Amino acid sequence: MAFLDPPDAQARRTRYWIAAGSVLATTTIMTLFLIESKWGYSKPDPKIIYAQSWTAERSRTDAIADARATKAAREAALAKSRAYIATLSGQAKIDAQKQYDDYVSGGGLAKDFPYVAARPSVEGMVRAPAEPPIE
Repeated sequence: MAFLDPPDAQARRTRYWIAAGSVLATTTIMTLFLIESKWGYSKPDPKIIYAQSWTAERSRTDAIADARATKAAREAALAKSRAYIATLSGQAKIDAQKQYDDYVSGGGLAKDFPYVAARPSVEGMVRAPAEPPIE
């Protein structure tokens, strides 16, 4: 049972191997943390989605009015786009119509106008201006 009481040289050699392994493991982990912090593995900009908040007294008629207002806003945006396309001619009109069709079939309208309130549901709510300010 010599392995229970190894010679001093063997014990030193074993301690050196354990020390080298622990230094290597620590260096590897630190290097991986540095690499991950520089390039990362997750998306850089998460998409934030805000949910509409309604009062407790919201009725079915209010929900239907909101749905109609959303639909009207979407249809107004589509009508404005179609009116602009009608002013074009030639290849520009063909390209604009293709872009319009791709936008509508890809659900872009639902993303741009997810919800339009018929009337504000929260008093004092801050709303973004309809058009950006002119600088």
